[in-house]
Amino acid sequence: MEIDAEIETLRGHQRAILRLLERSRSLRRIQMITKDKWVEVMRAAGFTEDHMHRWHKEFEKAAPAEHQEFLEFLHVPSDEIAKIREWSRA
Repeated sequence: MEIDAEIETLRGHQRAILRLLERSRSLRRIQMITKDKWVEVMRAAGFTEDHMHRWHKEFEKAAPAEHQEFLEFLHVPSDEIAKIREWSRA
């Protein structure tokens, strides 16, 4: 039950991000948040490295194109995006 609750929490975060991306396609052109700022927010919210890894895995599994788009939105370099998505699929 705990795992199901955690997965639902992660999916809730994912849905919120997807809504943001759907409404704000033009935000990709504006550097509002970086990877470092995003990680800082996630850590402040209590996410461990393991939580973030599982979050990426769920995002990649449920919405791979949006996962790519979100990483681009955070201005993550393309070679790093490839690595993140590769271990997310593993």
